[in-house]
Amino acid sequence: MKLTNRTTLIKLGAGVLLIVLAYLSALAYWYWKWETPKLTLPGEHLSQYQMATVSSSFSSVADKAQFKMTELANELQSVSLSGAMMKDGQLVWAGAVGLASVQPQKAASIKTQYRIGSVSKSLTAVALMGMVEAQLIDLDTPIDKYLPNYPTGAKQITTRQLVSHMSGVRHYNYDFTQFPPTDGLSNIAYEDSIAALGQFKHDGLLFTPGQGFAYSTHGFTLLSVVMQAAANKPFDMVLKEFIATPLKLNQTQAEHLLTNTERLAEFYNSDNGLYGLTPEQNLSNKVAGGGIVSTPTELVTLGAALLNNSLLQPESFEKMVQVQPMFDGSKNPQSYALGWRHYKTRHILGENNQVDIIHHGGVSVGANAYFMLVPEFNITVAILTNSKGEKSRGKIQLLAYELAKMAITHGSNNQEL
Repeated sequence: MKLTNRTTLIKLGAGVLLIVLAYLSALAYWYWKWETPKLTLPGEHLSQYQMATVSSSFSSVADKAQFKMTELANELQSVSLSGAMMKDGQLVWAGAVGLASVQPQKAASIKTQYRIGSVSKSLTAVALMGMVEAQLIDLDTPIDKYLPNYPTGAKQITTRQLVSHMSGVRHYNYDFTQFPPTDGLSNIAYEDSIAALGQFKHDGLLFTPGQGFAYSTHGFTLLSVVMQAAANKPFDMVLKEFIATPLKLNQTQAEHLLTNTERLAEFYNSDNGLYGLTPEQNLSNKVAGGGIVSTPTELVTLGAALLNNSLLQPESFEKMVQVQPMFDGSKNPQSYALGWRHYKTRHILGENNQVDIIHHGGVSVGANAYFMLVPEFNITVAILTNSKGEKSRGKIQLLAYELAKMAITHGSNNQEL
């Protein structure tokens, strides 16, 4: 009898082991197929470029900016890079280099739409502050006023806590009952943001709202549902009303709602002259926190409008970019405001002349993004790419710093300031 039980246990153990090994093998193959660049980029693909026409007073800056971006694209072997910069509300430079699509081959242009990843959070915050100005929503009222049936902690969570990552709502999770095993790589077509709440709404909070900090894209999905409930219209219409329509941003939209994808880039992994395809992803699970597409020119147009107080009132802008304190009064670990990071950097003008920046980066499947405002010099910069290489996220941020320095020192006798 004991021998029979032992044999049964061995068989069960072997069966479980085989299942685990099969799962791990499938996961390894998935990463090899989608995350490992294996195809050779077309020769001279970075010879394809486009630049916008700018004022003659900025032509030298535009030429230098285009050269620096092309130089970085060569270094990273990006499929394409696209960028834009405004100073004092004027377009200083906009350009693109490389391919929006490898097969069929299609050159990137300044009107090519890219995934902006978590830069979506900044746009959501701008629309939120527009709603606050319109007295449609209050930052410090518990969200159960707008979502009385939300199951987890709604009587404690406030809108401010959601937009500053202090709500306790979790970020992406690993779930080995699904494949791939993370909700960060969803390809489920959710009917709307309310349906997307199903990913996490029954999960417990990471901490009591307001008593901690945990970056959460899911928190922004919940925020979008609160916003659409308060506005009594779908979240994409909220974005349109408070951002796209006033600024005429026709290319800034939720990716999954695009009716025409002719200008949408294809998205890739790339490294060392190789590129790889990326899995299809439906971003309807995280529109407010990572599902928007745009162009660098439209992003800097938004940035200029914020710095020039033509979209939000000055006091609303200041509230939005004020770093939120922790419950004990200390600064939160990411210098996070409401949908933006805000701190001083030495990377533009050096250690002895640190510059205040308001910014957000974004990482999405096959894409990286960086968007920055430099209030002191009335400069806004955006860099987008349709290839996610190992170094691309940090490098495009450094490029944005370098471009901002060009605009700051342009026309100055003291290039070091």
